[in-house]
Amino acid sequence: MTKKILFTVALGILCGRFATEHLALFQWIVDNNGLLIDLGLYALLFFVGLDMGRNETVFSDMKKAGWRILLFPFASMLGTLLGAALVSIFFPYKVNECMAIAAGFGWYSLAPVLLAEYSSIISAICFLANVMRELLAFIFIPIVAKRVGYIETTSLAGAAAMDTCLAVTIRSTHERIVIYAIACGMITGTLVPVIIPILVSF
Repeated sequence: MTKKILFTVALGILCGRFATEHLALFQWIVDNNGLLIDLGLYALLFFVGLDMGRNETVFSDMKKAGWRILLFPFASMLGTLLGAALVSIFFPYKVNECMAIAAGFGWYSLAPVLLAEYSSIISAICFLANVMRELLAFIFIPIVAKRVGYIETTSLAGAAAMDTCLAVTIRSTHERIVIYAIACGMITGTLVPVIIPILVSF
């Protein structure tokens, strides 16, 4: 999937660089870029909700786990944003921009879209940063499971904890950790389109 996404981005760059001046279709896409981004975002969020709704046990399992299940996703998001604020001193970007980049929480297909109209450069950095977060999660989940703890592994992937990183989390921990991973991914993913617009509004 990562290869396909990178290929799609590269194809878009090439089309934007060489095709928009020669083909009316690509020029129309550029002229209506904002509308198309909005429609794509709505479709993406709809399918995410559809996938969550198909899982009949999500809400009942979360209820059994209790309120403590909420601590890990919020601690993960807080740590991510604080870390981004700290590293902003090393980069030529504002604190809120660095935090907005990190606020994708690993959701590299959504976060860059939310930042596209704000800044194409920030959007591109956001894409790369969140792709790297997911890829690094695959590497570090087994290490964290062995040396730190099982539940802590769910915070590494952020929004990807309940989908692409779920399999490696189960293999490295226990099936009972699934509910924590789903809670982390669901809560984090739900707040991505809320937090990013707030951060870039400052």
